[in-house]
Amino acid sequence: MWPKQKILLLVPRGFEGWQGILSLLNALHRNVIVRETSAETPMDLADFSSSGLEEESYRLADVGPTEILYWPGIPPEDPYREWGLSRGLMQTVLTEFLHRYWAEEILLPVSHTESEEEPFLWRILNKAGFEPSLLWQKEEGQWDVRIGNGLHWVISAEWLQNCLGGEAFGRRPQSVLPESCWIRRENRVEFYGDQKHYEYLGCILPSEDNAKEDIIYSIVLQALRIGVPWDTIRRIQDVNLNIFLGIDPRENIRWYADDFAWGITRNEGTGRTPISSEKPEYMANRGIG
Repeated sequence: MWPKQKILLLVPRGFEGWQGILSLLNALHRNVIVRETSAETPMDLADFSSSGLEEESYRLADVGPTEILYWPGIPPEDPYREWGLSRGLMQTVLTEFLHRYWAEEILLPVSHTESEEEPFLWRILNKAGFEPSLLWQKEEGQWDVRIGNGLHWVISAEWLQNCLGGEAFGRRPQSVLPESCWIRRENRVEFYGDQKHYEYLGCILPSEDNAKEDIIYSIVLQALRIGVPWDTIRRIQDVNLNIFLGIDPRENIRWYADDFAWGITRNEGTGRTPISSEKPEYMANRGIG
């Protein structure tokens, strides 16, 4: 029998944020051993072997790592990597692993906001049936990882920048409403499918917290460009946005459209150009394993 697959995850000593990768690997049902390493740190071989086992027995036993996944910048001279080389273990830099895993996915980095257990963009996509995945830090050292059937991954922008240097993974999303925009009026914020403000989508009431408003408006605009129906955004707002913005959910919307933002119905004779009827991409064709 072959030994059970077990990953040795190497991270620089004192480095913050590796728990996000560990949580992702755990969600993928990978057996992981974590070691913080540096040139001055002695090796910790606990869980690497069983005393009294001959070399042949060690290879067949369910002990020790079977491959090494190391953080960018950990050199080949690292003692753990040299140990793995002496045993013929496959070694992969973390970014290469993530590029392969997210090759067909669409990553949507979003910033943290106060008192937000789930990112608002993830809630919109989930409500719209996109079945998005989530990689999100809830609190120090605690991560929320949910792997959905869709193409989209909502992840922490701060974590992506601080831990992986803001490297771009996956592929760019197709924009259903590339010219969409929002504009603030005196008593409402209106969303349009074009820069000339012809194709009206809907509106929400503004909040006195301008900094928080800009975040919400940008998220709503991002969701519209991905292809989320305005009606879904309206329903999400009724439940969540009124809390975030501090507005009355009974008075927070004025909109007219059919159920999809990419196929708005207009009265004949308006002379307006209809929004593209291109459907959004949102589901993944994943194999098992």
